[in-house]
Amino acid sequence: MSNKILTSKIASPYAAALLDLAVSTHTVDFVTADINDLLELFETNEELTAYLSNPLYDAAAKKSVLEKIIAPQFFNQNTTKFLMILVERNRIDMFQAVAEKYLQLVYDLAEIKIAQVTSAFELSPEQEMDLIAQLRTRTGAKEIKLVTNVDRTLLGGLQVQIGSSVIDVSLKGQLRQLANQLETTLF
Repeated sequence: MSNKILTSKIASPYAAALLDLAVSTHTVDFVTADINDLLELFETNEELTAYLSNPLYDAAAKKSVLEKIIAPQFFNQNTTKFLMILVERNRIDMFQAVAEKYLQLVYDLAEIKIAQVTSAFELSPEQEMDLIAQLRTRTGAKEIKLVTNVDRTLLGGLQVQIGSSVIDVSLKGQLRQLANQLETTLF
């Protein structure tokens, strides 16, 4: 079993538990904001991530460091308790996977879809708004969040991935499709 699949299997129950806790205590907005802040903190502070992931340090030392960083006045108590549980169970190194799964569950709850958009050129704000409107109609989602990337090898057009669905209207994709059709009709 690949490491990514194993991480996902472990992260899913933790993310679901955090969402259940946030929903039952009516703190979804606060916990979600905390998770976004913590993701940014962990991504920008490699030393902290390395320290928390190091099995040579015991849970008490890791908790102490986290308590100093995430003061109660800045983070919701549910978020703080959840982080401490991850430390106790030696799962803090999976925080990023748990956080991403949690955000995905929150977006599903709010009927928000994440669209990974890869285009040949930077999209203008008007193009992004048009794309969001078209994707909203196509998916039935209340809101669409775009995560955009530029890939010049597409030659033109774009690719959109929402969940496991992929919409490929790139020039590269159309050429590939045409080549496949020609190959099957000629031989």
